[in-house]
Amino acid sequence: MQQHCNLILNDRGALWLGDYESTLNLEFLKSKGIRTIITVAAGLNEKYEGIVHHKIEILDIELTNISQYFQTAIDWIERGFNIGGVLVHCMAGVSRSAAIVIAYLIEKKKMTYYQAFTFVKSKRPQINPNKGFANQLIQFATRHSQPPIPKTSRPNHFEQTQDQFENNFYAPVHRKGSAGAIQQNTNFYKSITKSMSQSKNKNK
Repeated sequence: MQQHCNLILNDRGALWLGDYESTLNLEFLKSKGIRTIITVAAGLNEKYEGIVHHKIEILDIELTNISQYFQTAIDWIERGFNIGGVLVHCMAGVSRSAAIVIAYLIEKKKMTYYQAFTFVKSKRPQINPNKGFANQLIQFATRHSQPPIPKTSRPNHFEQTQDQFENNFYAPVHRKGSAGAIQQNTNFYKSITKSMSQSKNKNK
């Protein structure tokens, strides 16, 4: 059965990668505790009794946007581990399903594309995602390798620059209007203007 299906991971849960024929051996699936199957292919209409079955209908061509399904498939795998083993397969277990398993390793194991590819290939030597899938996986890995921007380094669009204000002054607020309050505010701003002018002259 090794040529049809290979065990890739067995830590948080058993993750298998295989071809279409690997899904037809119900005794094998049962013996390995596989309770979730993810089909990554077009035109396969299998039904499995007692098994959770997810489908991603795509063709194995370079122009196919497989990356739009990465996160969905990763979530399916994670949920599948809660009830048993997970088998990801396509027609040959070489390109489409391999790309999904590699994407899982990139996100959950924090691997680069090349690390994930090498790891999966060591378990299933025949894998070979097409060039379009490989490029999408590289981009996926690049996005996951970028650390989040810390709050302290994010631009503050409300920050006052030196060119805008020499100092931060706040005029007293008077909620009830009166001639005395207006005069007080006027005197306050005059004193600030004078202070800023003197500061500039000293720096010349």
